[in-house]
Amino acid sequence: MQDLRELINDARCSNPRLALAAVHALEKEVEWLFVRVVRLARSNGYDWGRIGRLLGVSRQAARQRFDRLAPKTGPLPPTRGLTPMERHIRAVAETAQDVRRQRELEDDDPVFW
Repeated sequence: MQDLRELINDARCSNPRLALAAVHALEKEVEWLFVRVVRLARSNGYDWGRIGRLLGVSRQAARQRFDRLAPKTGPLPPTRGLTPMERHIRAVAETAQDVRRQRELEDDDPVFW
């Protein structure tokens, strides 16, 4: 993963090939971030109407775009009382879930330069 500032600078350059590749990478990063923050909002009890208003789209548009990728999971269980190993296992599982969701958003077509 490239630094976002690097990608933005590359997108503003005069080389069209580099600019297009940077914009494509930025688009994937932004989509992944959208899913992450919508998941966070859903786990904190936000409904689709509130999420839609904050994203500047309708409730239906937000739900159609993110419902499969960011289902409401209810309140997260407290981490107090867990052993360090249990907390580590939980963190690894959440990271793996984020990676799986990010891969679902990636395009399957290879880009050859």
